[in-house]
Amino acid sequence: MRVTKKLIIALAAAVTLTGCATPKNFYAVGGSRADGTIDMAYDFAQFEKPVVNHQQAQSIAKSKCGVWGYGRAESFGGQTVNCQQRDGWGNCVAGQVLIKYQCQGNLDAPTSAAVVPAASFVPSAPAAAGSIPLSKEQWKQQQLDRLQGETGLSYEEYQRRYQQIMVQ
Repeated sequence: MRVTKKLIIALAAAVTLTGCATPKNFYAVGGSRADGTIDMAYDFAQFEKPVVNHQQAQSIAKSKCGVWGYGRAESFGGQTVNCQQRDGWGNCVAGQVLIKYQCQGNLDAPTSAAVVPAASFVPSAPAAAGSIPLSKEQWKQQQLDRLQGETGLSYEEYQRRYQQIMVQ
């Protein structure tokens, strides 16, 4: 009887220490438009065995890169662990795993949206008296710079406005 009780306690301790498989969702934590990089991450806690879907991270990164005009995203390979809590022995027990993606593709390639002929291009605001009118590319860049400076836009709204600018 005593051996069975010790066995049950040992088994319970082993199950507790091995942790539970926990599905984790990736989310974008940063990136650089200039560098064409997207940082994807997921969080973990003590006793968890994270179960991650790298296709989810790839899909989100590709979507974010698409807003900047790139066609795809590739993982650099590897990951960085940002530890936010350590136990008494210095082991990381809670933190964030970060995977960096590189945006790739030809920025000059036409997008899947219909391309408006140059002859139909009309700036949204008239040129100031005495100023030199902007070229199509200069106007587009000006609009993209304004969009980049706007705060509080949802991802979907940013992407919608970006596509509107790019097809003009």
